Amino acid sequence: MAVSFQLTFVSALSHCLRAVVLCFCAIAATQCIAQPAQFQPLELNGPASNRISVVFLSEGYTASQSNAFALHATNALNALFSWEPFRQYRAGFNASMIFVSSQQSGSDHPASGVKRDTYFNSSYDSSDRVITIPLDATGQGRMDELLGAFAPDCILAVLLVNDLIPGGSDGFGRTAICSAAASSADILRHEAGHVLANLGDEYDAPNAGYPNTEEPNTTRETRLAFLKWKNWVDLATPLPTPSTFDFVDTIGLFEGAHYHSTGWYRPKLNCAMREMAVPFCEICREDSVLAFYGRIQPIDAWAPVNHAINLSGLAPVTFSLDTIPVESFAIQWRTNATLVPAATNLLFTIDPQLLKPGSNQVSVTVRDATPFVRTDPHGASSQTIEWMLQVQPMPLLLDTPLLGVGPRFVFRVSGEAPRGFIIESSPDLRNWDAVSIHPPLGGLVWITNSVSSSRLYFRALTR
Repeated sequence: MAVSFQLTFVSALSHCLRAVVLCFCAIAATQCIAQPAQFQPLELNGPASNRISVVFLSEGYTASQSNAFALHATNALNALFSWEPFRQYRAGFNASMIFVSSQQSGSDHPASGVKRDTYFNSSYDSSDRVITIPLDATGQGRMDELLGAFAPDCILAVLLVNDLIPGGSDGFGRTAICSAAASSADILRHEAGHVLANLGDEYDAPNAGYPNTEEPNTTRETRLAFLKWKNWVDLATPLPTPSTFDFVDTIGLFEGAHYHSTGWYRPKLNCAMREMAVPFCEICREDSVLAFYGRIQPIDAWAPVNHAINLSGLAPVTFSLDTIPVESFAIQWRTNATLVPAATNLLFTIDPQLLKPGSNQVSVTVRDATPFVRTDPHGASSQTIEWMLQVQPMPLLLDTPLLGVGPRFVFRVSGEAPRGFIIESSPDLRNWDAVSIHPPLGGLVWITNSVSSSRLYFRALTR
């Protein structure tokens, strides 16, 4: 049943616009009266400098249908982020919408003789479901102009077509196109995989002229040692892997991908890049996560902002982080490259007395421990922030006097004495006698005096 559905769908919907654009260009595009555009945030999760920007643009919505467009855009956004890995990383995205009205609702359907006067001149038919717009100034040029004016940081632009016939395409570069039909949510997810992670189509129906360039999820390699997703393949899995239900949940090497029925392979029997309403396979999911981290980092902000800190007092110093709220983040603080046990929170406080005089380092690493990623050779899913602390030598300080057993006092000496220090005692603050000599000090030590309790004054001197 699954294979039969896939073959039927592929024959009806080849997503890659590159394969159909020449035949579309022969269709004359209608001229549309320019309308003022309206920009509106849809979902803001953090600073634009560290978020992936998704922008929905309206196509085939009349001036009175702006509310319908806002509802459709919200529904499409929620549908996209209901699937992994988008769900887990939703906080790493900002979304907005640009409304520009069309003279008529819907889209062209040439095979049915339906012609609509729309802003981007979209066109498609139920027979192939591939939505296209002209590449010139009457289509893609208008999208580029609007994005340049309102959302120059856009990573994923979604042209939302006000038509109930399912359809879509991956457009060009940062553009995905899909209709407002409920079932087109699966198409949007597929197209987002193209745009955001450069994932390839895993269809095996021929597509003449499609470039023979491997994507993260397609390959011609059959040797395990050289396979891009080898870390996900069990050694007992046969390569190539039989396309049977015995291996339906297996990561292996399934023949049929990249518009070739032979000689090209995909990681899993079924995946969103091959069939609709199917989750991304583990490989496409991993590559999507790494693609996210190619555009954002785990940490939004940190304090102190200055990475060079001069410490000359005794007051504790607090460091803090603000991260993207991802549930799989693991945090670890270190001092002088040494892991600090239990220092795994957004806040970290250190006592300068515990640091050596001179140069010291405090660092924190935020690592995404998600099981979605097994292979991250460049460490894209982690980020480290470092501070250099210049600690001035601390003067010797005596404090915390306690009464000991017999005629003795116990007190604490803290500070820096690289060559050791001497404890002196006095009955009157005028006459001082050395009572003990101590080794080098770099921090604090407890001292028990050995002189009569009548001598109530003590001091420490560096040697």
